[in-house]
Amino acid sequence: MSRTPPWLVALRIVCALGLVALAIVPAIWLAMIAVQPADADLRSVGGGFTLNNFRGAWAEGGLASATLNSVLVTFSRAGLNVLLAALAAYPLARMSFRGRDVCFVLILATTMIPEQVIVVPLFRIVAGMGMFDTLAALVVPFGVSAFGIFLCRQAFLQVPWELEEAARIDGAGPLRTWWNVMIPLSAPTLATLALFSIIAAWSDLLWPLVVLNSPEKYTLPLAINELLGQFATNPRYAYAGSVLALVPIVVFFLAMERWLKPSLFAGAVKG
Repeated sequence: MSRTPPWLVALRIVCALGLVALAIVPAIWLAMIAVQPADADLRSVGGGFTLNNFRGAWAEGGLASATLNSVLVTFSRAGLNVLLAALAAYPLARMSFRGRDVCFVLILATTMIPEQVIVVPLFRIVAGMGMFDTLAALVVPFGVSAFGIFLCRQAFLQVPWELEEAARIDGAGPLRTWWNVMIPLSAPTLATLALFSIIAAWSDLLWPLVVLNSPEKYTLPLAINELLGQFATNPRYAYAGSVLALVPIVVFFLAMERWLKPSLFAGAVKG
């Protein structure tokens, strides 16, 4: 057996540490600025410690209502994305019909279109449906994604055919097979899709900035963006609000971590 050269091991460690630093250092810098007193130099990370910035951000930025709006939008959007993606992926993965592969290719082709390109036509559609300045406008257009359909289709393709045949022998129809066989065995993929959907919805700024007008309907990114506006009294409030916005995502990731394990497929079929 060939042994990995020590210099290559050291290079991998250095590269890994560099990537970790790129991911962690900005977050640490953000947290240190968020606890700075108002009289400290904003360009440095020292100068004292205070929690007043968090209280000020919560009160001045109206983060209570913004957080509630973000929670409603995020979980509605993520729930729809998981449900509709799983429903659309099942026939694309397990059923035979004319044009199936063409439909899948067309769905994948939509991932090549940047979101910024479709903002204007999407806004006209939403406004024409009477959803302008409503939370529904943040959920309905993104209720399903091509990436989610692709992810679920690939997961369904990995499920052994023997399990689906056994369900059919027991009298299960397509919908029951999807619910009782495909969904439980694809739990890690669905959890991953839910995590990606929640992160995308929770941090979305562009679309809410376009379609929302009333401050009481602002989501958390919009409310934090207002704290960085031209007439903001303390820019540290925006840093403190950003730190507060990170906490739910971290908590949700820790809660979902147990589902992000492909080992749930193990033991499904003997032999």
